[in-house]
Amino acid sequence: MKDSNKKSSTGTPFSHIEGRAVTSWRVLVGQTVEVWRYNEVVDQGCVESVTYDGKVLWLAQSGPIERRLVEKERGTGLRIRLVD
Repeated sequence: MKDSNKKSSTGTPFSHIEGRAVTSWRVLVGQTVEVWRYNEVVDQGCVESVTYDGKVLWLAQSGPIERRLVEKERGTGLRIRLVD
């Protein structure tokens, strides 16, 4: 991945130290994750549920938008946030 310390749209630098990339979304229920697209963090929240095929999940968030649907598509990935 190019530009690994680039600032994201949420103000969080994309760094391999901050989280771990996950390809199997089915194991993420209950985990706090960051959603990234092409090296930029675009969202974050807690995974509420994942479809059986692992291609769609519901992300619970705090703020005016309580829930968001995230689809697994080219360039989109999730990282588990590490707790300090």
